[in-house]
Amino acid sequence: MPWQPPVHRPPGWQDKRARDRDYGIHRDKRSLKLMQSGEWRSARKAFLARHRFCIECGEPATVVDHRDPHKGEAAVFWDRSRWQPMCASCHGRKTAVHDGGSGMQGAEGEGGLEPAPNWTEQPVMGFPHPQPK
Repeated sequence: MPWQPPVHRPPGWQDKRARDRDYGIHRDKRSLKLMQSGEWRSARKAFLARHRFCIECGEPATVVDHRDPHKGEAAVFWDRSRWQPMCASCHGRKTAVHDGGSGMQGAEGEGGLEPAPNWTEQPVMGFPHPQPK
């Protein structure tokens, strides 16, 4: 009988199903409800059919971005003057800079990423470790 060695994963690793579940749990419920509606899907599709290219880089647009965060407010969400076509790469970069990525709130209740840890120059056993503060 063939034998397969165990697969070793880094600490904190999650499979796609677990990541998707956590995304839904931590996302703002009002925003999630708006974005999962059939009305949004058809409006998004129509908008991308009319606005085919990313406003940042000129690549084909795949995402409808809200220029200003809507925070689940329906009136702001549906205001088409606030929509802009973006490719996934540019949208991810914009979202990470403005609200911490994926519409999730930061630790202080405001958007923003936590600062990256300070890593040592020499990794131990191939893995870098945070320096003591």
